[in-house]
Amino acid sequence: MSKSTYDEPRPTISADLRRAVNVESGHTCAIKGCAEHTYLEIHHIDENRENNTLENLVLLCDKHHKMAHAKVIDRKALREYKKLLSDNHDSQIIDKIEELKELVQGQKNSQPISEPTDSQPVDEHIKRLAPKRFEILNFALYHVAIAHYEKSHNLYFEHQVEYVKGDSKLMLDALRQDDDLPEDIIIEVQYFRKPYMDAPVYGSWVEKKVELYELLTGRQARGILLVIVGRERMASGDYLNLTRKGVEDCSRNISIEVYTCEEVGFHPGAISTAMFQSNLKSS
Repeated sequence: MSKSTYDEPRPTISADLRRAVNVESGHTCAIKGCAEHTYLEIHHIDENRENNTLENLVLLCDKHHKMAHAKVIDRKALREYKKLLSDNHDSQIIDKIEELKELVQGQKNSQPISEPTDSQPVDEHIKRLAPKRFEILNFALYHVAIAHYEKSHNLYFEHQVEYVKGDSKLMLDALRQDDDLPEDIIIEVQYFRKPYMDAPVYGSWVEKKVELYELLTGRQARGILLVIVGRERMASGDYLNLTRKGVEDCSRNISIEVYTCEEVGFHPGAISTAMFQSNLKSS
């Protein structure tokens, strides 16, 4: 690109893209061993200011930016530095995903999953699939509860938001992205049918989701653990001591809100009702 073209006014780099470049570098110069975190500038690796893609943008300090333009640091080297940053960032995401999987192993699915049912058609080429009844009703309860929170706080959310990067996935029950708020808001919902479900781990789940969200988007967030209890007496007293303590022990901005099924206006009922959902007579 000619110098006269490069001296033309810089095309706008969006705030989200600028944030992603900063997060990828950890808000420091991308050159390995350089810990400079002030006077940072975004450099176009191919020196084409029209090419505002994340792959073409790298964060450099003033000194290394000048060296890049002087070809002391060539484009191939810049791409290698960029790859190191990208690999490190991806590694952090994978680590957080694995930590989250470890915490939530065997717990609730983000959405009902269809599986082969006990009763199958005579024709073996036809498969009969359905989610478990309690999964469907619990899923409905989660989103009725979120809608109740929205109405109470006059703040509306996207439901069932999924972020995917390669094989890594992050599912959020609800998300509010808002440039007018100091932080975005993530809601994680848990339904406690019985008091024995009280445990300190739920706060950690929300905290991991917040950390992953910030790594994936570069946006700041806080978390809300929205607990629905099946019995009214569980909402007060010592019934949720462990869960509340788990939230208090989080190092991030995580809070808890508790509703009863009666408050949100929906109760999924007992799991045992699945025994009566069909009435098939054997021949």
